[in-house]
Amino acid sequence: MNPSTRAELITRRTYNRPLEDGSFETWKDTVNRVIMHQQWLWQRANGRSQATELIELQQLLLSRKASVAGRTLWLGGTETAKRREASQFNCSFLKIETVNDIVDCFWLLLQGCGVGFRPITGTLSGFARRIPTVDVVRSTRRSKGGSDQNEEIWDADSRTWTIKVGDSAEGWAKSAGKLLAGKYPADRLVFDLSEIRPAGSYLAGYGWTSLGDEQLSVAFPAMAAILNKRAGQLLTKLDILDLVNWLGTTLSSRRAAEIGLISYGDPEWDAFATAKDRYWEDNRQRAQSNNSLIFWDQPSHKELEHVFDLMLQCGGSEPGFINGQEARRRAPWFSGVNPCGEVLLANKSFCNLAEVNLAAFKDDYLGLERAVWLMARASYRQTLVNLEDGILSPAWHQNNEFLRLCGVGLTGVVRRPDLTPFDFRQLRNAATAGAYSMAAELGTQMPKNVTTIKPSGTVSKIMDTTEGVHKPAGRYIFNHVSFQSADPLVGEMEAAGYHTFPSPFEPGITVVRMPVEWPDVPFEEVGGMPVNLESATEQLERYKMLMQSYCDQNVSITVSYDKEEIPSIIDWLENNWSTYVGVSFLPRVDPTKTAEDVGYAYLPQEVVTKERFTDYVKRLRPIQLDKVQGNSPVEDECATGACPIR
Repeated sequence: MNPSTRAELITRRTYNRPLEDGSFETWKDTVNRVIMHQQWLWQRANGRSQATELIELQQLLLSRKASVAGRTLWLGGTETAKRREASQFNCSFLKIETVNDIVDCFWLLLQGCGVGFRPITGTLSGFARRIPTVDVVRSTRRSKGGSDQNEEIWDADSRTWTIKVGDSAEGWAKSAGKLLAGKYPADRLVFDLSEIRPAGSYLAGYGWTSLGDEQLSVAFPAMAAILNKRAGQLLTKLDILDLVNWLGTTLSSRRAAEIGLISYGDPEWDAFATAKDRYWEDNRQRAQSNNSLIFWDQPSHKELEHVFDLMLQCGGSEPGFINGQEARRRAPWFSGVNPCGEVLLANKSFCNLAEVNLAAFKDDYLGLERAVWLMARASYRQTLVNLEDGILSPAWHQNNEFLRLCGVGLTGVVRRPDLTPFDFRQLRNAATAGAYSMAAELGTQMPKNVTTIKPSGTVSKIMDTTEGVHKPAGRYIFNHVSFQSADPLVGEMEAAGYHTFPSPFEPGITVVRMPVEWPDVPFEEVGGMPVNLESATEQLERYKMLMQSYCDQNVSITVSYDKEEIPSIIDWLENNWSTYVGVSFLPRVDPTKTAEDVGYAYLPQEVVTKERFTDYVKRLRPIQLDKVQGNSPVEDECATGACPIR
């Protein structure tokens, strides 16, 4: 089955790399690059690889029946992926306790890796004394950047401390460390950003677009203000949250997500839980992370009611909450999760993801089992990395060597109601057998966990299937997708009849209306529109079934709910706490309402009538992608700075 126009356009925008002649990779080129990367990993590990298996994997990817991580689709096979091997991971977690942890965190964010973190007080502190003057020297460069190395200068005569930031990911990451480590008795601190390339520059290694020094010129002084506020004192957990959030605001067009965690009952837990209450007024950086509480014991009915009250106070979705007891039962090393919550991670550990499109294997269960087995082996091979890159602390490499965490997921779940819990258990067995067999062949550590389910936004779109375990809002949908306004694809889509409009939230971004239909998903009809009216507990029951039958780690799901459903949600949690690790909750948007009805600028997924859908589709004309030259690579599924499940 040929991919839809939406799938092809999003593939071009997100995963097809530009070539030197101004053209772009085809999907086949992208897949071949991924296969080359898999072969390189395999051969480096034991000096040989199996061509027949790689050909079989290649066919799975080409047919869009399965996929490696989006990170690997974009960077796999490139020199950057071989030089900075952390760039191949979607998921990471660490405790932020020392200056080195700040450097690690910023380095991973700059690689496009989502970061989960727990702020730990006791080591990080403010400046030795308050620095009254903080200045910024902005870059005036109009072409490439200057030196990629940092320079730190202490002038004792003028009592001026200067941090000159190099034009490189290494330079940026280490400069944050210099700021946190510096304890000079300065009267003036200068952030010299004059070496940094201009905004809009192409980052040749990553293929992303630089934002120049614009965000850094805001973030570093804001971080200095926090260190000034705590001069001579230890930083609080909320201070550390803000520091990490500010780091996340500085990234290129391929931004990464964050999640901040704190234990329920911690002295700062209530302030942390409401940290995003009206954050847009004076703490805009806090939009960068989801925030969740970890319960190490089952909460009482009253405690759960209080958490939901806090959620409603802060917009209905945060703080999230995680069952640390169950997470640790499933993963004894558990210290935290990645931003979307599907992987149970140790302090300073990674997980690489892969997934299989269930809907592509209707009437072919044996083919499905084989695909899961193959993707598990591919996921294990992605752990065969050298993380001793000169920036990351050694513990990252050591933990990866021990844990070898795989993340073999499923997507398009709601399109396969025929699959039973037994079927899912068999798929888990196939995934485990695949990953174990790869480890046995290589003589390396067995993976400690293998199966998970992620939200799967962008990858599911390019596979033309529903996202993860989520049921679409309705049968007929206008999916509003963001593109950089300078991307030539935008003009082609406008010429082909697609409705476009400027993003009301981000300058330089154009939103394009793309039609999507789900004829094989059951819906209820309201006012002539087939819509999703699943209750919160129905969604939680699907989560529970997969947690019991398929998932080693966690099923990442956003549960849509009405305020009136909170009592039934709490009852469900009390009865099923031993199955629950963590989900996201999001206030339900009535699928029959328009964006104007609910006071939004637009809806990412707008449910429409069949007539309106058909009329729009009729006006669209074909787009010949091979004739579109030049582009501005834009975001993947964590591009908003927050996990797509939020």
